[in-house]
Amino acid sequence: MSKETNVYFNKQDERGNGKYRTGHFVSAKNKSSYVYRSAYEYAFFTKLENDDTVVQFIVEPFQVPYVDSRGKQRVYKPDIVVLYKDGTLRIYEIKPKAMLRNLDVQSKAAGCRAFIKIQRMNATYHFITEEDIFASLKEYQEVLKRI
Repeated sequence: MSKETNVYFNKQDERGNGKYRTGHFVSAKNKSSYVYRSAYEYAFFTKLENDDTVVQFIVEPFQVPYVDSRGKQRVYKPDIVVLYKDGTLRIYEIKPKAMLRNLDVQSKAAGCRAFIKIQRMNATYHFITEEDIFASLKEYQEVLKRI
């Protein structure tokens, strides 16, 4: 992926109008169906489904309280929690890299990290971006053709 490309625009038409791609992802691994709300989520779910080190993953597994950038109390659902064969538990938020500095995105991350500590979960919190999901713009475009 080129360094100039920070975000793959996940829109319905070439002018950027429309909504993010959404649909249902069927997981044989989890014997379940999940709603994906972007091509990023769909592609990451697919990677997890095909990853032999992944035992199970759950989409929007729980709610986390946090305070937004305006000081208002809110509730946030992390995108996914993944259990790996080695016992590692990771909580992931899938976002375009360009959004990682957003104050509300950071507030949600801080809220989830605090939740992990309070609940004494043996888990870690991570962001997943287009750089983690797609090897190239072409790979991203191929995903868009499939969904």
